[in-house]
Amino acid sequence: MQSIGVSAVTAYTAHKEWATRPPDERYASVSALYDAARARRDRTQERAIETSEFRTEAEDDDALVLLEASGRTAALTNWSFEQLATIAGAPPKYLRTLPASIASSAINFGLQRQRREAHQLFTERAAPWTVHAITSPRYARVHHDELASRVVDLMGDHPAWHLPLGYKDGEFGAERVPSGAYLGDRDMFLFLVDGNRDLEDPTDASHAGLFRGFILRNSDVGAAALTLDVFLFRAVCGNHIIWGFQHVVGFRRRHVGASIQEAWTTSLDAVRASLDADSADDRAMLLRATSQELGPTREAVLDAATQRLELSQKSAAAAYELAERHETNPRSVWGYVQGLTRLSQGTSWQDSRFALDRAASRLLTTVH
Repeated sequence: MQSIGVSAVTAYTAHKEWATRPPDERYASVSALYDAARARRDRTQERAIETSEFRTEAEDDDALVLLEASGRTAALTNWSFEQLATIAGAPPKYLRTLPASIASSAINFGLQRQRREAHQLFTERAAPWTVHAITSPRYARVHHDELASRVVDLMGDHPAWHLPLGYKDGEFGAERVPSGAYLGDRDMFLFLVDGNRDLEDPTDASHAGLFRGFILRNSDVGAAALTLDVFLFRAVCGNHIIWGFQHVVGFRRRHVGASIQEAWTTSLDAVRASLDADSADDRAMLLRATSQELGPTREAVLDAATQRLELSQKSAAAAYELAERHETNPRSVWGYVQGLTRLSQGTSWQDSRFALDRAASRLLTTVH
């Protein structure tokens, strides 16, 4: 699996999913999610259609349908409506404020000027038909059940991997249940952790241990790339905030071209191989990170952080102060990474948290 210096996954990624997913998108196990994903795949199909062979039609004042030259009509999901509006060159948010007949005319006018000759529809196999996605013919779909099946197999070989406990249905203080398996109309999200405490953080005075986790995300309708991120952490709260989050390695691939199939298979095989191996490599990485210093003095560390990580002087200094307060050696890569993580967890703005977590991930990839 390829290492990436910048990952969109942060200590708050799983928390956002936990907090926002509706009950019907939550699953108590990966197996249950797989069954739902398999059923979705069985009832859907993808097929090519020429631009000249379809248009939209107002079914009533509030609803649009896709009308094919054959006379067959299909409902549009919120997502496929956005895709169709974008293809037609019309802003979907504005179109939703218009009567359906006017919105339909605007989309049809845009489709007449569309240069792309063909599209790929992702629809129900049988009536009543619904269009789940409208993409280019080059779109390479990876089905959710394929990925979930591999994760189920991985869990069978490594029973320590499981869904972490979280407050039920995103309600803080509710009963804790296995959480982190989500499947909706637009994407699939899996958050798993390893229950083995076999990796010691030499800088942690509590000796609580470091754990391994991974997040797998996929969209079969073009809403997101296929990503797989492996990380280390200290604890997961009931609201799925990941404490001590440190990104280790990741994979990201857009759904274009046949190579994505081979790429994600290779990446999951790499995860399996890393689980089969003992944790000596992880321990060695930690030891290198704790012994490798950014600079011999506070000023040298801050200079390195601002130049190499593109941090502001204020953020660099704040991270150092937190590392100095909580870590054995704030000048070490590992110590400073922990300072960045603590600073991120205390930051209110999402963009700022992302920038700090990205800097921490970039710094950890420099360990050699």
